[in-house]
Amino acid sequence: MQRPNDRSVRTPSILRAGLMVVAATASIAGSAWGTRASAAPPSARVASAPTPRPSALPKQALSPGPGVMTPAVGPSGLLQPTPFPQYTLGPASVGTAMPFPAYGSPVPGVGVGPAPTAVPQVVTLAQAEAIAFARTPTLASARADEGIAHASKRLAQTGYYPNLSAQADTSRSNRQPGSAPNPNSTAFTTSTTSSTSNSLSVNLRQLIFDGGRVAASIRAASYSEAASIDTYRFDLDTVALNVAETYYAELQAQRTTAVAVETVQLDLVQEDLVRAQLAAGVATQVDLATAQLPTAQARVALVKAQAAELSAQATFANAMGLDANVDVLPFDDTPVSATGAISTIPVPTYDQAIARAYLLRPDYAAAEHSVQASRASLQGARLQWFPTLTGSASAGTSSTDVTGGTFRNANSIGATLSIPIYDQGVTAADILQQRYQVDKALAQMDVTRNAIQLAVKQALVNLVGARSQVDEAQAEYTKAVQVLNATQAQYRYGVTTLPLLLNAQVGLTTALSDQVTAVYNLRQAEQTYLFAVGANTP
Repeated sequence: MQRPNDRSVRTPSILRAGLMVVAATASIAGSAWGTRASAAPPSARVASAPTPRPSALPKQALSPGPGVMTPAVGPSGLLQPTPFPQYTLGPASVGTAMPFPAYGSPVPGVGVGPAPTAVPQVVTLAQAEAIAFARTPTLASARADEGIAHASKRLAQTGYYPNLSAQADTSRSNRQPGSAPNPNSTAFTTSTTSSTSNSLSVNLRQLIFDGGRVAASIRAASYSEAASIDTYRFDLDTVALNVAETYYAELQAQRTTAVAVETVQLDLVQEDLVRAQLAAGVATQVDLATAQLPTAQARVALVKAQAAELSAQATFANAMGLDANVDVLPFDDTPVSATGAISTIPVPTYDQAIARAYLLRPDYAAAEHSVQASRASLQGARLQWFPTLTGSASAGTSSTDVTGGTFRNANSIGATLSIPIYDQGVTAADILQQRYQVDKALAQMDVTRNAIQLAVKQALVNLVGARSQVDEAQAEYTKAVQVLNATQAQYRYGVTTLPLLLNAQVGLTTALSDQVTAVYNLRQAEQTYLFAVGANTP
């Protein structure tokens, strides 16, 4: 359509359009998303009452950055904010701020669950790991395995101890009465029909020499116990990693939902711009429909982000050993809107990291102890060829008459030498089996070493890449804000097209999403690196 050439006719329409834009911008400026979390320490925030979740979708999700001034009169009398609002994300620890789904009919009992009763609702990473250590069934099973290994060691140590036992016997015998001729007379003598026997004894048995077989079994059991303890420590590291991953995944999901909310609001702002142009006579209904399509698509993305956030929250609760339905939230410890200020851990060289991993990784220590236990068991199997010398002693008393009385003492002392000559090949088979156990343990240690090398290398690469992505994401966000502000101003004056405006808006939402992804990918990469070198738990 033809644009009016008469400035006196065009200015009032543009002025009305500018007023609509300023009204939309002022509405955006009042959003609660614009203020960052206070600088209070995590402990203070966790101890305070959790932020209540709003019961409805907020009408504004964008907020201007600091220094927004009163709207001023620009060229041609057009009102515009100076400078343009800077879109930032608020704290993530408040969780989803709307019913689920944001558009459609909510299903009772499917969205946000009840607050936890035994733990804080907002937890730091250290608190989340401590809760998981106390509640995770995996660690309870690992503790039981360690107890079993300790009991096996105590059982092996009993081979050195003497065996002392006491025995008391009593018996009464009955026999059918009978008679026999008395050789001294012509009469018959009747035999006794019953008798009682009583005895009491103490027995002592002590191993004197077995070639070192018991000592070998004790060493094997001790190494097995150490391997079990190392396995438990590795389970602690694994649980801590799972908690950290779900912790930051939940924060990222919350941030992603916030980005989706801002995308909807940005699309609504573009719709307002198009409506202003439509009212000024410089846009058509097709332009408005074109601007409304991204809004509909953003609403679909928002519902998806909500579902992903609630799923991530359930995974986080489950990783801590809590009911997946409880409303537990991770404390937001990362300033997403100021990625340049994010601190991170030092990045060592590969040689430094792998040396540290060999010293600290519990699974590598467990593999080494398993090899030592297998070698000790092999030595014990070979010692079965040695003779065994055992000493024994006993002392007791027993009755000598038919009434169970007239006790007489008895004692004995002796030694038994047992020399294996032929045992049907049992010992040879046992030795062969233990040799293969040693080979298997050595191979498993090589597998563990190779896995650690790969994990350390990948963790270092990912950590370095994640740090670089954070810096680039901040640069992308800064440029996207500049482009969107400039394109919005150009569109108000009618010097650019709607597709370019929509592209600029997509660029900003993409930059926000990239910023969120980069920040929490960095946190994930840090935790993965600490796990790779065995330093992610105290």
